[in-house]
Amino acid sequence: MIRLANKEDLPRIMEIVKASVKVMNEQGNEQWNEDYPLESDFKGDLENQELYVAEIGGTVTGAACISEKEHSEYPLISWRKNDKALTVKRVAVDPSNRGSGIASGLYKHAEQVGREKGLHYLKTDTFSKNQSAQRLFRKNGYQFVQARRVEEKDDELWYFDKLID
Repeated sequence: MIRLANKEDLPRIMEIVKASVKVMNEQGNEQWNEDYPLESDFKGDLENQELYVAEIGGTVTGAACISEKEHSEYPLISWRKNDKALTVKRVAVDPSNRGSGIASGLYKHAEQVGREKGLHYLKTDTFSKNQSAQRLFRKNGYQFVQARRVEEKDDELWYFDKLID
């Protein structure tokens, strides 16, 4: 089940984030660390009613922000459309539940939220070293749009989008 998050979910979300950071860093992916994402990021998502959680048996197993607010660099990207879009960001799944379709479920939920809001365009991004996220995006019908160098991370951000009906 996927639902809007509440403040009681924040400690569990942060447990998932901490475990995810550990796995990502062990895989050589430094996209997330102790500086990002922070609990304050998720609190902001929660206050804006943009934070969703996936549950299995009453336990939060994943979270995602589904927002009409884009990242600051998004206007610099050559997206396939200029339409208003939803941005899917800060997706985290408990490493012990990976491979069970939770992340795909969160991305499918973003499509549903988009339809409810009359938005038929989704955007997301990840770093080039995050091959798991790239596979997830492609599996869920997202197309690669552009890469942009991020010097402070010594990496590239890869941008993906999806048109939904």
